[in-house]
Amino acid sequence: MDKLLEFDDAIQALSDNMLLTVPEQCIKDVQQFREYFEQVTDAKLRRLGLRLIDQCTAFSYMFRMGVAYDKVADKSLEIGLLREEVIKRGLRLNRSTQA
Repeated sequence: MDKLLEFDDAIQALSDNMLLTVPEQCIKDVQQFREYFEQVTDAKLRRLGLRLIDQCTAFSYMFRMGVAYDKVADKSLEIGLLREEVIKRGLRLNRSTQA
C-alpha cells in the first residue's frame, strides 16, 4: 500500500505542474513505478497502473510538442479518472488482504 501512496504522490506532483510546465523529473518519478505495477498480482490493478503511467508519459510529450489545448485537457481528464480507479482498486485490495 505504501508504494501505491508514493505513486499517487508522484501523479499529484505531475498534476500540480500540468498547467505551467511538465518537468522531466515529474515524469521520471511516475515512470519509476512501472516495475512495481508489472509485479502486482491483481491483473486489473496492474493494467490500470501501467495504463496510467503510459497516459502520463503521453501527456508529457503532447504538452512539449504543443498539441492543441483541448486534446491536452482531455488527456488530463483521462489521467484523473485513471488515477481515481487505481487508488480505489488498490484500497479495495488492501482491505481484502487485511480482513
